Amino acid sequence: MKNREVAIIGCGLHPWGRFPEKSQPELAVEAINMALEKANMDWREIEFIAAGSPLWVYDGEGVNNCLSGTAIERQMGNIGVPVVSTANACATGTATLMVACMAVASGEFDVAIAVAADKSAMGFFRPQSRNSRYDPDYQRFVMTGYTNPTYWGVETKRRMEEVGTTEEDLALIKVLVSKAGAKNPYARYKKVFTMEEVLNSPMVCDPLRLYEICSTSDGAGAVIVTSLDKAKKYTDKPVIVEGVTIGTGSFGDQSLPLYMLSAFPRPGVPTLTESRNAIARTYKMAREQYNRRCPEDIDVIELPDNTSWHYLVYLDCILDLKPGEAEEMIRRGDTDPIDGKIPVCPSGGLASCGESVAAQGLYQVKSAVDQLKGEAGESQVKKDVKVALAQTYGYAGNNAACLLSRGW
Repeated sequence: MKNREVAIIGCGLHPWGRFPEKSQPELAVEAINMALEKANMDWREIEFIAAGSPLWVYDGEGVNNCLSGTAIERQMGNIGVPVVSTANACATGTATLMVACMAVASGEFDVAIAVAADKSAMGFFRPQSRNSRYDPDYQRFVMTGYTNPTYWGVETKRRMEEVGTTEEDLALIKVLVSKAGAKNPYARYKKVFTMEEVLNSPMVCDPLRLYEICSTSDGAGAVIVTSLDKAKKYTDKPVIVEGVTIGTGSFGDQSLPLYMLSAFPRPGVPTLTESRNAIARTYKMAREQYNRRCPEDIDVIELPDNTSWHYLVYLDCILDLKPGEAEEMIRRGDTDPIDGKIPVCPSGGLASCGESVAAQGLYQVKSAVDQLKGEAGESQVKKDVKVALAQTYGYAGNNAACLLSRGW
C-alpha cells in the first residue's frame, strides 16, 4: 500500500451455516469480538469501520442490509467513529478490507476494521426488485428464467468442449476441497466426499451436479488492520497486506457476467476480465513495493469455488495457466488443499462452507492469515507458507484479490 505499510493484527469469524435465531449484526458481533481478542485490543481503539452490505434487502433485514455498518456499530456499542457501508456482491468482504487498508495507509487513521455479515436468501438467488423497466436482473429472469447455476452450467459445457474437462475432473474438485472442509471448525459441511457420491448426486444444470455447486449460507467475518510499525504493539506476527483491490470487466470480454444475456467479444480480450484485472492490479502493487514475483511466490490460494468450473477458471486467472493446465494440476494432486504443491482452498472453500455473499472475502482472508501464522489447526498445510492469495468472485462483473505475506 502507498504511504504506509498496512498489517493485519486480528481476524474473527462466525461459523458458516443457517442461523435464523440471529440477526446479521449479531453474527458480526461474534466475528468482531474474536478479532479484537486476537489483536489484544478493545473496541474503543477502533478508529474507522468499513462494513459490507448484503444484497438481500428484498427479503432480508432492511436497514441491517443497506446500512450494515451503522447497525453493526450500534450492536457493538456506538463509539462515534466514521463508518462506511459498501456493496460489491461476493467481492464485498474484500472491498471492505481494501477501504480499511486505504484508511490506514493514508495516515488518516491508525486502526481500522473490515467487517461483513450476511444471511443469504434461501435457494437460488433471485432479483431484488420487480421493476421490469430498469432492473436487468429481473429482466433476465422474466425473459429466460436463468438462475446463476444455469450460467455456470453453460460455461462448463464450453470448457469441456474447448479444453477437454471431464465429469471426473469436476467431481474430483469437490472431493479435494471436502478433505479440508472436514477439518475446518467454521465450515458448514464437515464431510469428506467420494468420487462415487459426487458423480451420483442429482444433476442441477447439466453438466453440474448438486455436490459440484455451493450452497447459500449465513456467516460473518472481521479483520483488523493497522500500520505495520504500530502492529508490533498488538502482535508478534503481523501479516502484511502487499496488495488488495477490486476489479471490474473490460469491454470485449466474451464471458457473461450474471444478469447479462449477451456479450460483445473483441479480438485480444480474454475471458473473466474482472478477475484478471483484480489479480493483475494486486500483483502490480506487490511487485512495486515488495519486489514480489507473482504468481511464482504464492504458497497457498483461497479461490471462490462456487462450482467446480469456478475452481478451474480462477486457477487459470491466478496462475496464468494455459488451457487444460488446471485440469492436469488437479489430476496430479498439485492443488491438494493440505499437501499439494500449491494448496488450494485449505478452508474447504465454498463447497464446504457455502456462499455467504458479503462475508466470504473476509472468510478467505482469515484462512490465509491462519495459514501464514501456522494457526490453522488440522487444516494447516504441510508446506511452509510465506505468501498467500485470497481471490473472490462477485456478481455482475465484480472481483477482488488480496495478497498477504509474513511481517516477521
